[in-house]
Amino acid sequence: MIAWALLISAMLFLVGSFGVNSPTKTPTVSARADLLTAFPIKSAGCDKTSPVEPGATINQTIVSGGITRSYLLHIPTGYHNSAGQPLILNFHGHGGTARQQEYYSGFSTLANIYDVVVAYPQGAIGPDNHTGWDTGPRQNPNTNDVLFVSDLLNHLQATLCINPHRIYASGFSNGGGMTNVLACKLAGRIAAFASVSGAYPTVPGGCSPARPVPFIELHGTNDRIVPYNGALYKGYPPVALWLRQWAQRDGCASNPVIFFDQTNVIGEKWTGCRDNVTIEHYVIGGMGHYWPRHIVIRTQGKSTTSLNATTMIWSFFENYSLPTSSYIASGTTTRTTRTTRIPTAETDPTQ
Repeated sequence: MIAWALLISAMLFLVGSFGVNSPTKTPTVSARADLLTAFPIKSAGCDKTSPVEPGATINQTIVSGGITRSYLLHIPTGYHNSAGQPLILNFHGHGGTARQQEYYSGFSTLANIYDVVVAYPQGAIGPDNHTGWDTGPRQNPNTNDVLFVSDLLNHLQATLCINPHRIYASGFSNGGGMTNVLACKLAGRIAAFASVSGAYPTVPGGCSPARPVPFIELHGTNDRIVPYNGALYKGYPPVALWLRQWAQRDGCASNPVIFFDQTNVIGEKWTGCRDNVTIEHYVIGGMGHYWPRHIVIRTQGKSTTSLNATTMIWSFFENYSLPTSSYIASGTTTRTTRTTRIPTAETDPTQ
């Protein structure tokens, strides 16, 4: 009887400790799961066969922070595993998907022309039951997305031939906010950043980039989701203020120069920045909250479609690579921390 009692007690202990439905519990995170690789590492994927057929886009997964995360991976038609190729991370907006971001941005089409690998990370579902990125507001997922990006880059460089000095990040809306966070946290590993209609709440933990950051931003004056002049009740600063803050971090001239001036599109640039980086910004008159594939320029009563956000971003990226002095073959890790969320007044699933 004593033996049976001991056996039953042991079984009850195991059930109480792990639960009947243990697979649904939060996965245990390993002791090293909170380590970022914050500087360039050597790609081990050269001379390996690509896991994706060139020209195709497939869904793949990795485990980051004890959680299974997914992403779309597009391998360009001209991919070759003998020389490092550029990599672009492209983040969808709040309530969006990686597949939608591939479609709306058209980056996979561009990738086939310029031999660029593109990864479209998929955001987790937040408290508001919409997908998104952990950029601060409490309706966003409580996931360590900076760690996810670090782990994703490690995985891609282990399986593909990626140039560690030519990794870039772009995003739309909440995904643009994610690129802003990455510019603050992973500037030592990502060469340049781009955002379209980005939402820029205060970065949790502050913004201290490892180096001057090249950034390009496009925003419409008729954006009702992320207003150009900001929305205090959402925690979004005016775009002009956000740009000035980056200009100050980069040590740029106080005021931008206007390098493109048409009836409905104005391009401005901050120069004189440290390490010869620049910040570029396009104000698009009348544009709402979307990724512009065709920006119609109105000049002297005539209309012509001549600007495309995706090609503009790539043209900007082509000017930048990480300095070779930052190359560290074994990589550098830093410990990540969780931060207090910034409350916002409303949730908008289209951000």
